[in-house]
Amino acid sequence: MVPDSVSPTDREVSDEAVRGMVAAIRPEWTVESVERSPHGTDFVATLDVGTPGGPRAVVLKATTADLVDPPVARAEPRLFELAGRETTIPVPRVYGYCDAHGEFPAPFYLAEHVEGANLEDDPGRLDPAARERVVREAGRNLAELHELGPLPAVGTVGVQDGELTVLDTDDHPRAEDFRERLLEDYEGTLDRLTEGGYFPDLADDPERFADLVEPVREHLRDVIPDLSEPDPPTYNHWDYRYGNLLLDPERGETKAVLDWANLSAAEPAYNLAKVEFHLLKPVRDDEVRTAELRETFRSAYAGGREEWRFDEATLERMAVYRLVDRLDAMACLPLWYEDATPAGRDERAAEHRAFLAERVPGVDR
Repeated sequence: MVPDSVSPTDREVSDEAVRGMVAAIRPEWTVESVERSPHGTDFVATLDVGTPGGPRAVVLKATTADLVDPPVARAEPRLFELAGRETTIPVPRVYGYCDAHGEFPAPFYLAEHVEGANLEDDPGRLDPAARERVVREAGRNLAELHELGPLPAVGTVGVQDGELTVLDTDDHPRAEDFRERLLEDYEGTLDRLTEGGYFPDLADDPERFADLVEPVREHLRDVIPDLSEPDPPTYNHWDYRYGNLLLDPERGETKAVLDWANLSAAEPAYNLAKVEFHLLKPVRDDEVRTAELRETFRSAYAGGREEWRFDEATLERMAVYRLVDRLDAMACLPLWYEDATPAGRDERAAEHRAFLAERVPGVDR
C-alpha cells in the first residue's frame, strides 16, 4: 500500500550536512568519503568513515522525500534491530539513529554497509538454482517475521511516544477488520488511476488505465466483504522484492533484506500474496517454472510456521490480494518505468491488462 502523500524526490544533502548528521549520532567518527546512491526516494549514501576501531564502510539514510511520514520512517532502524535480535533474517547492523533534528533532514540513521548485488527487476541474471534459493529464503524470512506477531490491530507500523507500534493517529488510524481497510485503501488507489496513478507528473498517458477503474471497483466491492475471516495481523514487509535485496548473484544467498521503512500490520496471507507478486514472474517464466518457484516459496514458509496451512480459504484471499497488488503496480508504473522506452511501458501495461481481463468481468485487454 502506497502512502497518500507523494512528491518528487529531494536528495540534495551537502557533504557538510552529511558530516553533521554522522557527528550527531557518532561524534567520534570522521567522514572520509561520500558516495551518493542514485536509487530510491530518499537520501542514501555509502560513507567511508574513520572510527576508533579503524576504517569502516557505513550507510547513511535520511528521509528527504514526502513518500513516508516521519513517524513511519522512524521505525526502520528499530525494525532492523528487532529483526536482528529476534530472527535470523539478514539485516544491516544499526549504529544509531536520530528521530528529529533542527538542522538536518530527519529522521536519519547509520547502518552497516552490506556487500551484495541489487538486481532490481532482473531475476533473469540468476541461474535457476540461485533464484530458487532467493525464493526459498524469502519464505523462511517471512515465516520468522510473521512469528513476531500477532499485533494488536491492522494499520501502519511506526513510532509513537518513542516506541515501535501500530500507529493510532489521525493520519494513520488503526482498523479492526483487514477487509474494511483493504477496500478503503484500494478505493483510493482506483481514484488515483483516473489521474495517472500515484505519480501523475511522470505519467506519459494519464488515462492509460482509466477505462478499467469502474469494472474493477465494482468487482472489489463485491468480493472483498465476502472474503473469509483474515488471520490475526502480523508485521508485513510488503515490499520484499529483488530491488530491496542484496544478493550473492552466483549462489543466490540473501545477504540483506532492506527497506523496512513502510511496514504494515496486516494478515500474513496479504504479505505472502505481495511477495509472490514481486518474486514470481509468470509473464516471463513459463507456467511450470512459476509453479515450481511458488511451491518452493510456500513450502519454505509453511516449514517455518507449524500451525500454518495454505487451505482453500487462505488461497482464495491470496487470489484477491494478488489482484489488488496489480493496482499498486499500475499506479506506480510511471515511477517504476520512468527510464523505460514508451514501448517498454506499453508492454508492462499490457501485462496488467491481460491479468485483470482474466479475473474481472467487464475488463478488456
